[in-house]
Amino acid sequence: MNFDKSNFNLVIENFISVKVLDKGITDNTIIAYKKDLNLFINWCQNNRIKYINVKKENFNFYIHFLKERNVNSSSINRKISVIKSFYDYLHQIGLINLNELKTITTQKQEKNLPKILSEKEILYLIDKSKEMYMENPRKNISYFRIQLILEILYSTGLRISELLNIRINQVANVKDKLYINGKGNKQRLVIFNKNALDLLKIWISIMIKNKKNKNSYLFENIYNTKIISRQQIYKDLKKLALKTNIDLEKLSPHSIRHSFASHMLNRGADLRSIQKLLGHSDISTTEIYTQVRQNRLKGLVNNIHPLSYMLKDKG
Repeated sequence: MNFDKSNFNLVIENFISVKVLDKGITDNTIIAYKKDLNLFINWCQNNRIKYINVKKENFNFYIHFLKERNVNSSSINRKISVIKSFYDYLHQIGLINLNELKTITTQKQEKNLPKILSEKEILYLIDKSKEMYMENPRKNISYFRIQLILEILYSTGLRISELLNIRINQVANVKDKLYINGKGNKQRLVIFNKNALDLLKIWISIMIKNKKNKNSYLFENIYNTKIISRQQIYKDLKKLALKTNIDLEKLSPHSIRHSFASHMLNRGADLRSIQKLLGHSDISTTEIYTQVRQNRLKGLVNNIHPLSYMLKDKG
């Protein structure tokens, strides 16, 4: 059976619907899936390949095409996974007789160490945001918001997408812990510290005064019902960092999550506990933080150990 471009979008929508039901994928993942699939289909059309008849060798050329465009290995692997899954779906519904892409393997990739801020840098950012807000509370409300976001991300290890999906009624009466639906719609427990809870109560009162109700998102725009975007939070962090000496390149909402995990490990938390707090399904994902700690310890030995000074003096 064949299908043309006119009903291809419908096939994608049906495929996405199946994925939503099976894995509970997020809106951002849906956008990424559609983008990956459309990029591949456009490549097929440009190379006069009928995507309904794609062969393994065709897909290998596509991978080569991606590499020439300097697409990194992790992104290529995501595209491979999505496209293989899509062709599995086409096989299941009878649009193709065989999934030629089933045996395509993922690309080898190096695990990049996450960018992490020091404990001192995190605390400095929090203090600076508080200072900027207190200068003019009415005008600088965004600094209070970013202070709260920093406190929550750093005390809980939440992903920024998870934080932005929280509604006021979920946290209005929170004592110290909260169950959230994380990646893959998996529920997990997160713990709030006292500072985060105190700021949270103030922020909720600000939102209620601005005519938000308990069904509103916690970080909804004050002037409309749109959720504050991740891009806006990133900009707020950069604006805050410019008032400090902190490296802009290592500052992002995700680096706060990385810092939470790394600092917990450095202070004696076990890897399994950190895995649960972060919501990692595989312990190997969490193990990257042990490499960060090893590098830190190596640096301490090289810079602080007495023999290091003796060798430097001889040089």
